[in-house]
Amino acid sequence: MTLYVLWVIRDLPDPSQNVLAAGDVVVLDHNGNLIEDWSPAGHYHVTLTLKEMGPYAPKAVLAAEDRSFYSHGAIDPTATARAAWVDVTSRGLNQGGSTITQQLVKMQLLTPEKSISRKTEEIVLAIVLEQRYSKDQILGMYLNRVYFGHGAYGVGAAARTYFNEDAKDLSPAQAAFLAGLIQAPSAYDPAVRYGLARERELYVLHGMVSTNALRSDEADKAAGEDVKSQLNIQATARQSKAPHFVDYVLTKLERTFGSTAVQQGGITVRTTLDLDLQQAAQDAVANGVHDLKVFNVNNSALLAADPKSGEVRAWVGSADYGNDSIGGQFDVVLSLRQPGSSFKPYVYEAALRDHRITWDTILHDQLTNFNGYVPRDFDNGGMGDIKASTAILYSRNIPAVEVGQMEGINNVIDLAHAMGVNSKLQPNLSTAIGGSDVTLYDHVQGYQTFANSGRRVDLHSILEVTDSMGHSLYKFENPTSTTVLTPAEAYLMTDVLKRYQYQWGFGWNRQMASKTGTSDDGKGGIPDSWIMAYNPNIVVGVWVGNTAPNGGGGRIRAYGENVGLTIMKRFINALPAGTRNWYARPPGVVDGCSGTAQDPFLAACPTPSPSPSPSPCASPSIPAGASPSPSASACPSPSASPSPSPSPSPSPSPSPSPKQSPLASPTPT
Repeated sequence: MTLYVLWVIRDLPDPSQNVLAAGDVVVLDHNGNLIEDWSPAGHYHVTLTLKEMGPYAPKAVLAAEDRSFYSHGAIDPTATARAAWVDVTSRGLNQGGSTITQQLVKMQLLTPEKSISRKTEEIVLAIVLEQRYSKDQILGMYLNRVYFGHGAYGVGAAARTYFNEDAKDLSPAQAAFLAGLIQAPSAYDPAVRYGLARERELYVLHGMVSTNALRSDEADKAAGEDVKSQLNIQATARQSKAPHFVDYVLTKLERTFGSTAVQQGGITVRTTLDLDLQQAAQDAVANGVHDLKVFNVNNSALLAADPKSGEVRAWVGSADYGNDSIGGQFDVVLSLRQPGSSFKPYVYEAALRDHRITWDTILHDQLTNFNGYVPRDFDNGGMGDIKASTAILYSRNIPAVEVGQMEGINNVIDLAHAMGVNSKLQPNLSTAIGGSDVTLYDHVQGYQTFANSGRRVDLHSILEVTDSMGHSLYKFENPTSTTVLTPAEAYLMTDVLKRYQYQWGFGWNRQMASKTGTSDDGKGGIPDSWIMAYNPNIVVGVWVGNTAPNGGGGRIRAYGENVGLTIMKRFINALPAGTRNWYARPPGVVDGCSGTAQDPFLAACPTPSPSPSPSPCASPSIPAGASPSPSASACPSPSASPSPSPSPSPSPSPSPSPKQSPLASPTPT
């Protein structure tokens, strides 16, 4: 036991030395190429004595992390017992109960591995550390070492980075705000999740009252202080080839290993990203936003994944991470936005699967009152009686609501959730045309299920985490997968949506299934435009909009089709040659029940309600793998006014020219 203890304590820190000795967090793509070397040496650090940290910062950190620090030993038995109970009942090492002394040991000396032997080392080191150094010395080391996010190590660096203040001049509110970030600097990053950081600030202020660091009236005054307006986050010297993706990975590490995974470092993370596709995505977004500037677009996001494995291949959270004027550090991939008509495939798929309709079912595109809800298209009119397949290719709103009512909107929501859209969807008919918010991440997950022939595989980003000695701390094994649709059911949607790119003349160099979306702010304005696309090799989603530093933004004049003609076109046409596969027709699909219809049907040939009748204007079928002409529909387009009205929805011209300008909208959408 003596030899064991001597071996364990060989590397105890010296408070008289600079304690910033963390190792790097090296983030690699799936081929082993460097995405980012998250190195403390390249970040900001200011060494201070405890007195130089001022009256509030140390007390705020104690209130946030270890309120009984000065009254217990190296281990807090109550907190340890509570953590042990949670770990036992949850059958895993999940709950933290560490004192500041233990946290310092973890940050300074140990890897983020969670195991019984590692916990034993941590306890031995913490006990010896408290025997060797005073509580003030330990607290000083911790406060100079702990990571606050945005490249700031230690309270001195954090005060400068977030408020451009010396630590001694921090107000109680500012000190509490910074202390609240320690638990998970990426997850509570105020640049992108201010609300969560604010909740932590209030928690810390409450703790400062309970530890007698503040009076109740002082805490109330601090709680009323406008910290958000005082934030002046300084840019770091960060060099990253995929900063939003790395931020997401760091957040996942914090949740898996605790925040010390970032603070202690010395780990290598091999991710699913493909840097070649990432570069293509970033180029497409940057150049496409420039193309769409005339439509008041200043920002965009793109997410791409392998539909078979669920591995994220490209992640662009904004057009420019370092551009504060658009709130560039805010990751739109994870932001709730209205998807517009890009949501309609979930509606039609639910009704097709449940035999409420076939693609040959006649729907009624005319002004209709659905029990008080009156949806409209851009033209305030309609195309009359049209087939379901024509309705989705023209993205008409009223037929989509009609189908949503026939199927039952709750059934639509259940299917969308099963396919991966985890956002809260409102049980209203407006959801059928994209009236409920979703994230781009969830939307790509939903379309992944289409792309993988009905089998959902959860998106993921981390393949393996190893320590500095090459020992594996985590390895992704089997992806979570669920069969949501049969291959035949999924093929019904894919075989129709493959015509969409020709219907709109996108000029893509390979076959994709796709769908656009344009949201409505209720006043005829457009906040968001989307396009989703997939084939067996890749699933991609793109969002565009106008954003501002405070999270607000303006309206845009770009429709989903504009996004398909610019950003999505640039990305798809830059994909490698190996991403050109297409789907074989699965068993159970036929070309129409009557032998004359050309849309795909399930072999059972149900009689839907309303019953199918001959289409007044059929869209020609395109065989799998063929290259249809840009004039894919024989239906005439309704006349359109040049300016949008409520509920924008696409209405293509009869024959979009393949030489069309990438900025020209075929007609208002």
